[in-house]
Amino acid sequence: MRLTQNAERLYVLDNDAADENVVRATYLIDEFLMYLKENGVANELIDELELPKPKGILVEAFRIAIAAERDPQMRSLLVKAALALAKFRPGLGNRVRLVAVTPEGRPEKCRSRSFERRIKQVLIATATDHLRLTDLFQRAVVQSLN
Repeated sequence: MRLTQNAERLYVLDNDAADENVVRATYLIDEFLMYLKENGVANELIDELELPKPKGILVEAFRIAIAAERDPQMRSLLVKAALALAKFRPGLGNRVRLVAVTPEGRPEKCRSRSFERRIKQVLIATATDHLRLTDLFQRAVVQSLN
């Protein structure tokens, strides 16, 4: 399986597998990658509602593609792209931009305690989801090696 660029669209192609599930997964992944490219979501947490397809469907598509992939470099790129799904949180609302600041750079008037608590919960949930997805996709890598 390899990513190729054709007329500004990314396609995931697999010469060996004509399996319908893999083909469907590649189109879902393509749609997600185009969403990431068009929306620049590098340092943001985003509500799941903004995803082009439901998060669970995209997670399964990545799992299928990773398990079907034979090229280690491409598999690694798929895992990296798939882990971006951890940034998408249910019920988040407005995007949250993550910016590192030193204690001296923090505004004197902080946001309310409830806001800070909410952000802390979102960050913990994001980290937990990242670990869960890492485990899931690593199992798919092992599956692809067998």
